[in-house]
Amino acid sequence: MRRLPGWACGLALALVLTACSPVGNGGGAPDGDGVSPVQATPPPQSLLIPGESAEGTLEAGETDRWVFAATGGDAGTPNLATVEVWFRPSTTSGPEASLKVTLVGPDGTTLTEQEGTVTLPPYIVEQELPRTGSYLLRLDALSGTPGRYTLLVTLSQERYLTRPEVYSGGPPAGWPLDELPTGSSGFIWPAPRRAISGWYFRDPSNPRHIGLDIAAALHDPIFATADGVVSFADVSGGYGNLVVIDHADGWQSWYAHLSAFSVVVGQQVRQGEIIGAAGSTGRSTGPHLHFELRHNGVPVDPLVYLH
Repeated sequence: MRRLPGWACGLALALVLTACSPVGNGGGAPDGDGVSPVQATPPPQSLLIPGESAEGTLEAGETDRWVFAATGGDAGTPNLATVEVWFRPSTTSGPEASLKVTLVGPDGTTLTEQEGTVTLPPYIVEQELPRTGSYLLRLDALSGTPGRYTLLVTLSQERYLTRPEVYSGGPPAGWPLDELPTGSSGFIWPAPRRAISGWYFRDPSNPRHIGLDIAAALHDPIFATADGVVSFADVSGGYGNLVVIDHADGWQSWYAHLSAFSVVVGQQVRQGEIIGAAGSTGRSTGPHLHFELRHNGVPVDPLVYLH
């Protein structure tokens, strides 16, 4: 009798086993058990260290994810998170490119979310963190290309930005009235101190700086530089507490890092009227006034126009 080669025996055995196997999943292992499930790839996430700024680029339609660790849950002294983001104008598709910042807790619950633009970016102020764990910070491009940005998360157990002090429109008690600015034309100096505490407009050491840093003590009164209407009075990214006043002929004045407001959006103000108090909110290393002048949306050197 002629013997079959080894490969033929193996083929015959495989055919027999196939014929005897149960069809479908009737009594055998479920269909597809032998196939490894497709593993979903989690979105990339970058580590963020509170108190240290980080750089990123948010393209059109993209989502950036950052993770930081924090403690929380102590009702007496809760950990408070402040999230600031500001952009490089030269890398964006335009000043109105918009985005949303969302803060997500360790259990996946959305704690807060803020929308904004490249010009007035989102700003999360002193959000209480409910527990210890890893927190997710998500940046979503809503329209346009927000571009390159700097991100900073700070943690504290003391509230700085939700101070109750608000000026009523008059100078602080004991302030020498003869030092208040006067005049009804042009742009007057917006603070009582005529000194520069930081960078000038387009300072060589900081060419991106588009304003003037004017020396001020905490709670110094800040004045409207000309007649106008308040178009913004709220927190705004690295600007901190910001007031923007619209003036005639396409002019705007910006007053940043304030400790308190004394005006509201839509309010008409007169030249020399107190609009708030100097502070150090936002991206600031100490009390001062960051002041900008813009004409038809374009920043100009304030020193050329102030008197």
